[in-house]
Amino acid sequence: MIDFRKILTRAWHILWNYKTLWIFGILLAITGGGTANGNGGSSSRTSSGNGFSGINPNSSPFLQNLNAWFQENIVPLFLHPEQHLATWIWIGVALLLLGLVVGAVFSILRYVSEAAVIRMVNEYEQTGTKVTFKQGWRMGWSRAAFRMWLIDLLIGLLSLPFIAVLAGLGLAAYLTTKGGMNTFALGSIVVSIACAFVFILAFVLLMILLGLLGNFFKRYAALENTGVRDSFRRGWEMFKRNWKSASLMWLILLGVGIVYGVASLILTVFLIPVFIVLALPGLIVAVVLALAAFGIASLFTSSPLTWIIALLVGAPFFLLVVGSPLLLIGGWAQIFNSTVWTLTYREMKALEVVAPPQPAASGQ
Repeated sequence: MIDFRKILTRAWHILWNYKTLWIFGILLAITGGGTANGNGGSSSRTSSGNGFSGINPNSSPFLQNLNAWFQENIVPLFLHPEQHLATWIWIGVALLLLGLVVGAVFSILRYVSEAAVIRMVNEYEQTGTKVTFKQGWRMGWSRAAFRMWLIDLLIGLLSLPFIAVLAGLGLAAYLTTKGGMNTFALGSIVVSIACAFVFILAFVLLMILLGLLGNFFKRYAALENTGVRDSFRRGWEMFKRNWKSASLMWLILLGVGIVYGVASLILTVFLIPVFIVLALPGLIVAVVLALAAFGIASLFTSSPLTWIIALLVGAPFFLLVVGSPLLLIGGWAQIFNSTVWTLTYREMKALEVVAPPQPAASGQ
């Protein structure tokens, strides 16, 4: 059995004494646990059709131009979508390409950072050496990061059969009730709901198990340079030999995560004055980047679209600066969790070296 207290204490020590890890933790918090919130305003036309409600004829020229632009370019897309099918297709293609680019960038940052944290902690435990961010990035920029992405991808693909089964149950319930509600249809709905509950419960349990196993799969890929198949095989073998210790550590971290969630909510309230103070530097950064985007966009389009592009570029950076305290705290949580599992992996391997597993006795 591993020493849980020793591992948790050591992970806490590494967190506060290895500051370079914080940068990678923030990157993990941004790419792994961050959410993007967009604020959109609803609008309606006036009874006379002169623009959006609330637009005063005596308002500023910019607002009048913005209203006219929306009336000319946006409103017709929703009033007569069948007449603007090509436009909708181009919008869909543009959003798809944007999503692919952003997803690719985020994936690179996430998995390089994750591999870097695992290898930096392991190196620190082996030699006591603390590396710089540049050196840590080089440690993360490796085939191991790509293999870790493949591991998560394959685990995620396992959800597809469950989704297909749930969709099938829903379709079956719909088809049986299409002809009217009767005893058979009611029984079909009850059976579908019961089956859906069982499948959802099985899916949740499977994802919990795979999430636990993923900690071992990824550390074999990052620290042993094994391929994806060998990482799955060797990670599963280590888990089987140490399933009690691994399960207990997962439960401990689950409890830590619950405490962290409650504490972060309380801390967010106390950080409101800090958010207010950071609003000014956040605004400066956002304005500088928005003006740069405005200048570039003005070469290809005209107002007010240039201002919309500038706002879309500047707003995320404003939120990033203002929310930086929460990102730092989230980064600490990411580093602590990763470090705990790296130390757990190391101790399990050390115990196996001291007392290697005995092969099963073969029959005579």
